[in-house]
Amino acid sequence: MPRRVCTFAVAHTDISAQPFNNAARTVRIFAPNNLSGSAVYVKFSNYYSDGPVWVGNATIGLADAKGRLVPDTVRPLTVHGDTSFALVPQRDVFSDRVALPVQPGCTITVSLYYPGGEKVTSGNFVGIFANRSVKGDHCDAPALPKARLWTDLSKSVLPWDISSATTTLSEVIVEQDDALPAPRVVAMFGDSIMQQGAWVTPFTARLYEHFRGEVSVCNLGIGGNRLLYGATPASRGMYGHAGIERYRYDLLPIEGLTHAVFALGTNDLGHPGTGGAPEEELITVDQYAAAARTIADALHKQGVKVYAGLILPREVNHLFPPEREALRRAINRWIAEEGPFDAVLDLGAPIADTDDGVGMKKEFALPDGLHPNLAGGRAIAEAIDLSLFA
Repeated sequence: MPRRVCTFAVAHTDISAQPFNNAARTVRIFAPNNLSGSAVYVKFSNYYSDGPVWVGNATIGLADAKGRLVPDTVRPLTVHGDTSFALVPQRDVFSDRVALPVQPGCTITVSLYYPGGEKVTSGNFVGIFANRSVKGDHCDAPALPKARLWTDLSKSVLPWDISSATTTLSEVIVEQDDALPAPRVVAMFGDSIMQQGAWVTPFTARLYEHFRGEVSVCNLGIGGNRLLYGATPASRGMYGHAGIERYRYDLLPIEGLTHAVFALGTNDLGHPGTGGAPEEELITVDQYAAAARTIADALHKQGVKVYAGLILPREVNHLFPPEREALRRAINRWIAEEGPFDAVLDLGAPIADTDDGVGMKKEFALPDGLHPNLAGGRAIAEAIDLSLFA
């Protein structure tokens, strides 16, 4: 009997506040794959829309190291037999089965053309997996004619493209023979420090090299996400629902889930008093503990191992005063000493500024003092014990 296992996933929010628009364009999503299988499915999501989203054409195939479609691998991607389909609001829809053999090390590509004039508003706004085209249907084009970057900041400072969102697609699922050993499926549940991929991407590469064909990683990070409260008014929904709500639909349903890395909290400390979030929303240790226990207990009931990441050090300034730094340390003590986790990952240790005793080393931080840069991400990824995922 075949089984279905998630090889790739992203978490969706309302991205209508983003200035770019995928209407009349093609979006190509690149899903790194470490599993073998004989067929694939795609899960589409349109939760954050007031009306249906029309997909005018859709294909799936494999890409080479330069991001070009591999000849003879491109297949029509259909829903109920049609490559043109509507996705109604607040619903998930699965594609038809596509006979597409995949192997560890390949990149699965999904190309979606949106013919209408409406803005596609359900997706993940950090473009580490997607490219958007110039206008037109380019689903079958070997090389996607990419739209110009919205800003050169993506080239010079940020480790991701802020002009390309992963829209509509939320999961890629591989069908494999259940005679094969079941793989481990690792879901990364966090905020922008996960979403941007600075440490998750090299960590995934290490896992895939070490456990070839045995593990998949799903990055469910959402920028600005908080554990206890939803998006701030200023983000207009872009920061997503609170972790204590979204874990039920972003995390628990992942097919084949065996491990979850839980790392939320920095925005529960940083957002209150900014962006319309009242000071009263500043989280306490007890509130953090109660919410984290709820999520961990639900995962444990499914037989999932839960690893908690300590909240990363950040620059202390007028937005993050010493009192909040003390609270960060108190929450981290609870995670390390009392939390209901199978393991604790001290993600901040490799990049912490031990000389000043606070924040990250300058060579490991983006200018905001909150996010690790690419060098910081590599340092974090290299320090994680891969045997936890054996």
